[in-house]
Amino acid sequence: MANSIELRKIHIRDSAILRTRGLMEGTLALIEDDIRAFGRGSSGEALIALKNDEIYAMVKIFRPDRRMCRAHLEFVFTKDANADTQSAIVDRLLKYCFLEEFYHKVTIICDSGNEGLERIITGAGFVQEAVLRDEVRNKKSFCDSGLFSMLSYEYPAYNVCFVPFERGIAMIGGGKDYIDRVKLFHYGQIIENDKFAENVAGGLGLLEESGALARNDGRYAIDAEQFEYLPEEVGRAALQLTEYFSSSRAGFDINIEFSEGTDFQREVWKALCSIPYGATVSYEDVAMTLTGGDKSKARKITRAVGAACGDNPIAVIVPCHRVIGKDGSIVGYSAGIDIKDYLLLHETFTAVTPLGFKEA
Repeated sequence: MANSIELRKIHIRDSAILRTRGLMEGTLALIEDDIRAFGRGSSGEALIALKNDEIYAMVKIFRPDRRMCRAHLEFVFTKDANADTQSAIVDRLLKYCFLEEFYHKVTIICDSGNEGLERIITGAGFVQEAVLRDEVRNKKSFCDSGLFSMLSYEYPAYNVCFVPFERGIAMIGGGKDYIDRVKLFHYGQIIENDKFAENVAGGLGLLEESGALARNDGRYAIDAEQFEYLPEEVGRAALQLTEYFSSSRAGFDINIEFSEGTDFQREVWKALCSIPYGATVSYEDVAMTLTGGDKSKARKITRAVGAACGDNPIAVIVPCHRVIGKDGSIVGYSAGIDIKDYLLLHETFTAVTPLGFKEA
């Protein structure tokens, strides 16, 4: 996108343009020494933010500890960085901190006279945590500042939530306009290869000391405060999946987005959405649908259809559990055969009125 914000690490070669843009002061030699110091530091990093290849901000990210639980941000914007550009830079930095570097908490200090920055960061979802006395030097005196923070489960642009059911937990992920993943876990299972979701679960108190997902003792209930933080479509999906597992819903009215996968995989996933509630089809049946009824072509892609079902990123809503072996056997499910069996039995013995759902 032409107006998207790009972040990259600061380089020595940036020294002249950083001085020209008013982001650093002093001689080039002094600026270069400062940049070298940033590069040597193990407690943080310095980035520059660009839009259309023009630098609009320098950002320092401080890490108070080696566990990288928390990041503290300091901004310097150029004079021509308007409020929209500053907001876009803050949004991009939050994505970097939560979804790329996997911090659990991000903090910013805003002095009492910087109302513009305060509006931007509160608009992004930060909340004031404390008042810091005499925190910032102002000419010959000092002024109080506000400490603003955001936790991973408060991140409004993209987040995850957890819905319990009889055999485990459904983890839902997405933004305000779509969901792009639903993954099923057993109780006692560890969230692997998803540090952001692990941070959210830990912050919400859903993990045992071992790091595994806790049993359902009521802690998975989503209260009003958490719903306030959730992106809109994630909250809608949480409500609808809760209804599905309680046997009061047979279909979904949710916007979904396949943010990954090959063209073939996406075609398979879209085809799965036409399988009715309570019905089952074989992998070859799905292949026949994709090939327009050509049996010869269908046989050649049946194995690939099975693999695509196994890689389905949006479980239950995209109902790959309704695809079974040609002989009626229950095979192949990423969350485990027992959960697939549970879902099929749940639908078989539940009579509710099906609803449609929306594709992205």
